[in-house]
Amino acid sequence: MSASISNVTTLLCFILQTPSTYRNCDVTLIRNMFTLWTHSLFLALSGSRGQITVTQSPEATAVLAGQTVSLSCRTSSAVHSNCYYGSSGSKQCLAWYLQKPGEAPKFLIGGASYRQSGIPGRFSGSGSGSHFTLTISGVQAEDAGHYYCQNSESLWVTFGGGTRLDVGSDATPVLTVLPPSSQEVSGKNEATLTCLANKGFPSNWKLQWTVDGSARTGDMSHGILDKDGKYSWSNTLSLSAGEWSKVVSVSCKATRDSQTPVIETLRRSDCSA
Repeated sequence: MSASISNVTTLLCFILQTPSTYRNCDVTLIRNMFTLWTHSLFLALSGSRGQITVTQSPEATAVLAGQTVSLSCRTSSAVHSNCYYGSSGSKQCLAWYLQKPGEAPKFLIGGASYRQSGIPGRFSGSGSGSHFTLTISGVQAEDAGHYYCQNSESLWVTFGGGTRLDVGSDATPVLTVLPPSSQEVSGKNEATLTCLANKGFPSNWKLQWTVDGSARTGDMSHGILDKDGKYSWSNTLSLSAGEWSKVVSVSCKATRDSQTPVIETLRRSDCSA
């Protein structure tokens, strides 16, 4: 290692000095400076103890146009560094960005609460210490995208994982109830029913089961955003073959807040299983 440092420092002397003064180069001083620089670089690259991590929530949310939404950002320790954005100064080194597919990130908020030039007034930032919030009042369709929280207090510039915001109009999902297959009932002595919900918005519709009028608990999936901007869900209900043989009807009900529920019913007599 010493031989390598010696070679590098000799080269640095040659670069830093003119040919006429090369022999007067202080090799020891250059070597000490190089050693200090490499040590500092090693600590910066290998040690992340001083790095502030950024956590955002939720990972995704869907709202109707005109509603207000708040996105959360937390840092692993308080942010106190002096950071300045434009003509405004702030001791909160925290920024918000919006990125849409195929586009560069757009700088929205700097210094935790300073809205950048040209950003609509419906965007506002707040918070201090380690908890920050981006609020969009009266969301518009053009606000859909991924929102990222950034901390740049120290040497490390860190981003949160982002929050995906979907914006749309209210849509009631279409329900389909699928019966168990005859092979499953006869071969596994089980009966799995599936409720499919398609083309709904926003994402907080819930699916519930009733079997001959009695509530039953199924396995609800997370909403999946389709290309048409609407969501799809599923809920599966497992019964034994014996239970299924005695069932008259099963119903799947989709509910959301004060919306009128949507119900789809399947009668066992209409199935071949």
